Amino acid sequence: MSKAKPMKKGVKVFLILLIVLVLLATCFVCVAIYARYEFQKERTWLPPVFSPQQASATELPDNAADAYAYAMRLYKEAVSSDRAEGSWHTDVDLGGDVVWPFSEIDNTLVDEIRAQAAGAVQALYPTVYSVKMSDEAADEIPVIDLKESEILEYIYDPENIFNRKGEYRSDTYEIVFKVDPSFENTDDIAGSEVYRGVCDALKDALTVNSASFEVKEVEIRFRIDRLTDQMQSVDLMRSYDVTADVTLTDAYASLVKTDAERRFTVTLPYRATERISFMWYGLRFTKDYIEQKPDDIDTLPMDVYVNAAAVQGQDFTIEYDISDPETIEIDADAVFTVNKRNDVSDTEGVRVTAILNYEGKTYKDDLIVYISELDKTTTGVRFWRDSFMVAAGETAAMPVDIRVPVNEQSDLRSEEEYELLLDISDPQALSIEIDNKDLFATGLKASADPVTVKITMKCGGHTYYAEIPVTVTEGKEATDNG
Repeated sequence: MSKAKPMKKGVKVFLILLIVLVLLATCFVCVAIYARYEFQKERTWLPPVFSPQQASATELPDNAADAYAYAMRLYKEAVSSDRAEGSWHTDVDLGGDVVWPFSEIDNTLVDEIRAQAAGAVQALYPTVYSVKMSDEAADEIPVIDLKESEILEYIYDPENIFNRKGEYRSDTYEIVFKVDPSFENTDDIAGSEVYRGVCDALKDALTVNSASFEVKEVEIRFRIDRLTDQMQSVDLMRSYDVTADVTLTDAYASLVKTDAERRFTVTLPYRATERISFMWYGLRFTKDYIEQKPDDIDTLPMDVYVNAAAVQGQDFTIEYDISDPETIEIDADAVFTVNKRNDVSDTEGVRVTAILNYEGKTYKDDLIVYISELDKTTTGVRFWRDSFMVAAGETAAMPVDIRVPVNEQSDLRSEEEYELLLDISDPQALSIEIDNKDLFATGLKASADPVTVKITMKCGGHTYYAEIPVTVTEGKEATDNG
């Protein structure tokens, strides 16, 4: 009986590789079939909410005196409000060039010592967290007192702050006042608790015989919520050059060569920034809108601000007003369930109003929930500009994007499968012509107010719309659409 010949090693390796390749090919085919199925599914785009820029409760003044009066009014309202909590502390920075009589100094060691010293000095300042501004403890909040004549410069950049969705938008004012340092009074610094604390911390190494303080820079930075006119935070920064006459103690006399060198003068930079922040009681959705499918279960994107002790006692209530309560249900834990697609237009969505009742006051915020059985992709209509301009007697193409779903052959739907409707608020001043998926605006006569153009698209059982204000000017030279 003959024995089978053993398989050669090279053949074994070849067969193993062949099996692996077959398995990979099978996986690839499965993925390709699934991907083709997904890409051929009809999809629809739910138009996002392009909220118009909300006007501020108070427009920022254009001069330093009025701006400071405005900021201080809001600061005083915050420090006396029964709807806010305050926290404050002081940051200390000892960085910068130090002037002393010693030439051979290990700068690395000095920087480490100064970093540790900054933390020790910072601990000497008061630190307060979450004090109700209506309590007596709030009397210790830092005092801000500034006269118009002391302001050197007024700086503001309303686009400098991110809004709650992480986008640049002027939801918050950040305004800065540069203050004339010559008005700063330093007479009381040498007698302050912080100064005595620093001297006491250094007493084992040296004695501070005297010290003088030259104010180099003073700056006050206010951050204000422009939608509510509420003060969010204040930074009061003072920068000094501190010149101290010091004497080394006997324990550290060996650091110098002679007794005469034990006493010397040192000048070092010192910056202290008092930071005061406010938390206002209330309720806010962290998004303007969300998109969901039927049968989805999710948690509302919502922040609630109440006193920490209240969370333990649950002495507040939250209620919900839903424009279509049969479509969306919300439980006590802010978990919502989408029961079905809402009957109203997709572009309207379901409005959810959250209502917080806390300490005898009511706070509200709104959220729009768009519901569709389909995925979000590319169907809809939108204008790509916030406004448009055309001269009387002239015709210009409008920046509109009209998109419709694709079919299995990736061809656009025919024109018969979607419908476009126009609504012009002043047809005597402006006419619009639709050419396939292009719009052309013709100015008929100049209009004192912008003409509102609303375009509505009906497609696949869904309705989409977009609006744009159009200004009709007197002549061609005034037309500028960027």
